[in-house]
Amino acid sequence: MKLQFIVQSEPGVSRSERRKIRSHVMRGKNAGRPRPTTKKPVGLGHLRRTITSWGNGPIAGNSRPNPLLWSDLSLTVFPQQLDIESTKLMHRWFFDISDALFPPRFCTKFDILKSIWADCIQSDAAYFHSTLAICASYVGIYERKPRVSTTALHHISQAYSHVNRTISGPQPTTDNAIASVVSLVIYQMIHHEYPTGLTHLNGLYRMIELRGGIGKLLQENRGLALKPLRLDLELTLRTGLPSMFQGSAVFTSNFLDDAEGEGSRRQHFTVSGKASAALLEVTSFSQLLNGLAEDGNQKLDGIQYTEMVLSLLSRLIACSSYATLSCNNKDRYGSLVYLALLAFMTTLLPEYGQDCTSYPLLSDRLEGAIKESHLAAVEIQDPESSLLLWTLFIYRASTPTEKTCQWLSPLMLETCQRLGLYDWSAVGKELYQLPWIYCLHDDGAQRMWEQARTGTFG
Repeated sequence: MKLQFIVQSEPGVSRSERRKIRSHVMRGKNAGRPRPTTKKPVGLGHLRRTITSWGNGPIAGNSRPNPLLWSDLSLTVFPQQLDIESTKLMHRWFFDISDALFPPRFCTKFDILKSIWADCIQSDAAYFHSTLAICASYVGIYERKPRVSTTALHHISQAYSHVNRTISGPQPTTDNAIASVVSLVIYQMIHHEYPTGLTHLNGLYRMIELRGGIGKLLQENRGLALKPLRLDLELTLRTGLPSMFQGSAVFTSNFLDDAEGEGSRRQHFTVSGKASAALLEVTSFSQLLNGLAEDGNQKLDGIQYTEMVLSLLSRLIACSSYATLSCNNKDRYGSLVYLALLAFMTTLLPEYGQDCTSYPLLSDRLEGAIKESHLAAVEIQDPESSLLLWTLFIYRASTPTEKTCQWLSPLMLETCQRLGLYDWSAVGKELYQLPWIYCLHDDGAQRMWEQARTGTFG
């Protein structure tokens, strides 16, 4: 055996080499002894920062994701073991999307871990896989990766297999089965596959009918029943097809049952009694939300908030006959008011995976109604300039795409000139008389006003 000596006095010995020398010398003395750690203990704050730092994209309207604690889901038993990346996806989806669906400005904190959705993901393989497919799509959209990743395709194919087995089995209409099909619709909505989403929604409608109808499901499981109702309304707005659940009196709220006389006394606009009442009710709802946003203590329950938004949307779609909507010369502003109110309500209905939403069909119809109404207003010096100005701002707030809106700027400046409005403060006072939510609409509207004045609008 050849011996090798370590010479310490040789010049040029580096710091790492000296460490090896000390280790070599002490190896015999420390054999078998426990070695205390020199690392500092990791605090809870550091753990939160480490987990939260995963991913850099904006999540559902928040500048950064919520702090995530591994203790929330790490001990959960899922139908299939999750790797670290899938666990991160699950955390990110559950805890970030809840703030988008139940805005903290208006709602109490929604405990997702105590909801039916947490139960479904543990007990139902179909819902488990479809949720992971949604999670993978959700992250891909925000990080500008391909919309349909291999991970998403794997999980959605697994979800379809499990759903097919469930609906062909002895219990095809359980809560878990309905939740699984709901998640399939959501997946197709995220990827803008609306025909496929409609096919799934038709199947979902039949399943709910076999359970006794949406009214019965609302009594048995309100949180679950609100999901298909929301998806039904979203697809109606996107496709223009009649609502599947519209025939059922599913909501008990009397938002739009205000008497025509009272609406006329409080609103000076020359629109039909029905449209005037709708305008009044949505204005009242926006005032309620403004009050909640200003009061840090009083909030709505998340389910209650969702039901109020869906109730108003459902009644507006029914009253406006959205599926067959057309401009009526006898009631020049009736269609315009309904379209603008629907657009206003969509700003409270963020799309899954995005902080705001756009409905191209609704946007196109509203654009046509605005142009026609403004043309008529110029020709006959119509007094409804305040209403027309509001529709311009609502159009822009509900259409957050790169769509060119050069036509909007001159109409806005022209309308403001007729009203004698030459600064944002005066414009704001005019807008606040109609449905308006300060914390959601003020910043974007003021930017729009400044861009119009400087000619940089687009």
